[in-house]
Amino acid sequence: MRNLEAHSCAVNDTDYEKIQPKIELLQRLAETERSIYAIFDMHKGNYLLKSSEQQKLFGASLSDKNKTFNADLVYQNIHPNDLPFVLETDNLAYRFFASLSPTEKKDYKLVYDFRIQNTEGNYQHYMHQVIILEQDINGRSWLSLIISDPLPERAKQTKCQRRMINMKTGKLHYLIAEEKSNTDDLLTRREKQLLELIALGYDSKSISEKLFISVNTVNNHRQNILRKTKSENTTQALLYAKRLGII
Repeated sequence: MRNLEAHSCAVNDTDYEKIQPKIELLQRLAETERSIYAIFDMHKGNYLLKSSEQQKLFGASLSDKNKTFNADLVYQNIHPNDLPFVLETDNLAYRFFASLSPTEKKDYKLVYDFRIQNTEGNYQHYMHQVIILEQDINGRSWLSLIISDPLPERAKQTKCQRRMINMKTGKLHYLIAEEKSNTDDLLTRREKQLLELIALGYDSKSISEKLFISVNTVNNHRQNILRKTKSENTTQALLYAKRLGII
């Protein structure tokens, strides 16, 4: 990734000392959450936050505690068919964040998914969320927070997706203009309504009464949502939709 190789920040040892309490807090959070948390240092090109789950995700031995976790290690373990998409996404996202003002950088998150090989040699499909965690004194991106979640088994054969989401407005920014038509219509307006009601705890009967449709129609919408999101159940579908900014 040529952009990253040329990336340099105005930071020093004092800056790293100041950020340590935040890293330690995220480290404790990473130990209790199901999601995998990582902090990538764009100045040094390696990861500051390392956990056993992250090591498994990267395909690194748990006994190799002193191993340097860098972008190259991740790229080596990405599925060969997904690697061109990941490299393109990383470079497009880098240029997008670099084009933003310092105050805008933390408004956006990149969401994309790809397959990566774990310590058992198996490829697992993960969804990754990337946000700018810290900037240097000049407003240049310094640390990024990456949150990774495994996708359902049935999502393994699906095409990789990416979205750049404005977290304040919920609006999407398309890294490539041609992608717009492929992402907006993942779920219909009615299917989004159903997911929002499901998130509020409504069952099929309650949803049918609220939307003035039959329970059978509600259940058909549920099945369509599961099929489109490649989810095993509505809990997975909700997580998937929220991560992608659909609802």
